[in-house]
Amino acid sequence: MPENTGPVGAQHGAEDATLQAAYSAFIQHTVACAQCRTEGMDCVDAGELRQAYRAAKRLAEKAR
Repeated sequence: MPENTGPVGAQHGAEDATLQAAYSAFIQHTVACAQCRTEGMDCVDAGELRQAYRAAKRLAEKAR
């Protein structure tokens, strides 16, 4: 399989970075949020972060 180089490689790298940042933000929030930890379910902020992660994941999958 050919390597992703040039503009295509840069685009895939940016998509991967966006996906990782969205996932990381969600995980960091749920670890730090008392409501998420004590109730065992997502608070409003965590729900929005989860949706952002899922949207980034869908975009990354579509592009490949």
